[in-house]
Amino acid sequence: MKKSLTLLILLVTVPALAYSQGSIGISAQGGMTLPIGDFGDYVKPGYGGTGFLFFELSPGIEITATSGKFMWDLDSEEADVTLSSIPLLLGVRYYLGEGGVAPYAALQGGLHFLKTEGMGFVGETEEFGYGIGGGLLFRVSNNFFFDLGVKYNSISDSEASDYSTEYLSFMAGLRIAFK
Repeated sequence: MKKSLTLLILLVTVPALAYSQGSIGISAQGGMTLPIGDFGDYVKPGYGGTGFLFFELSPGIEITATSGKFMWDLDSEEADVTLSSIPLLLGVRYYLGEGGVAPYAALQGGLHFLKTEGMGFVGETEEFGYGIGGGLLFRVSNNFFFDLGVKYNSISDSEASDYSTEYLSFMAGLRIAFK
């Protein structure tokens, strides 16, 4: 499944990047996560980072392909358990303005490869998730930007229909546009 999804994403994004008329580029971000809902009852705030490719479909609209890693520790004195998520997401960003500071709204969806490790146990699963958020893009130079964002993330649990992993991510990063 992982190889098929990776191949599908490459088949969609590489030709689109090659023939895009607007900007293309990369971004790297790091930050912290704040678990909310039921997830917040079980884990401590976490941390993580992402990298993404973007290409401009039209002025003010970008398509993104994102991956990264987020980690949390179980909120327990008795158990040393670590939870992690490796997202593989496609998304869209809509810019609400232009200039030196551009606010944006973002929507992403895709797979999260989840792993639980600790006390001699390792569990892995793949789940669907989505994120919705926004941020500010600060222009530093023609092709270099500073990106601040916040996003609500939800990862469904295919085995428990009334439970999802929910967290807020607060990210800061650098972005380079090549065109």
